[in-house]
Amino acid sequence: MTDLVFLLLIFFIILSTLVSNGVNVELPKSKGTTSVTAKMTLSIKPDGSYHLNGGPVAYEDLESLLRIRMADATEPVLYLQVDESVPTGKTVEVIGMAKANEWKVMLGATPKN
Repeated sequence: MTDLVFLLLIFFIILSTLVSNGVNVELPKSKGTTSVTAKMTLSIKPDGSYHLNGGPVAYEDLESLLRIRMADATEPVLYLQVDESVPTGKTVEVIGMAKANEWKVMLGATPKN
């Protein structure tokens, strides 16, 4: 019985690390998608609101908050989930912010059939 409990515990621990922290957005479709496990997930919803690891954040506070959270990362990667209806300018601003701080950016997309 104890072995079963430990197996279930290990299963749920592993499963919880694979769950994305992003917000549900309608990602654009792409042929070449990759799966990623990033510690920082930034989502931009259709209404223009920003969500960092699932929690809302103002754009004005975004860069300073990301700097704090990325400071101890050995390889800082920002996983960017942008709804397909969001203007490209918002995405470019965030990518520019990441490039200025030398963070890698991975764009989220849905696999295209």
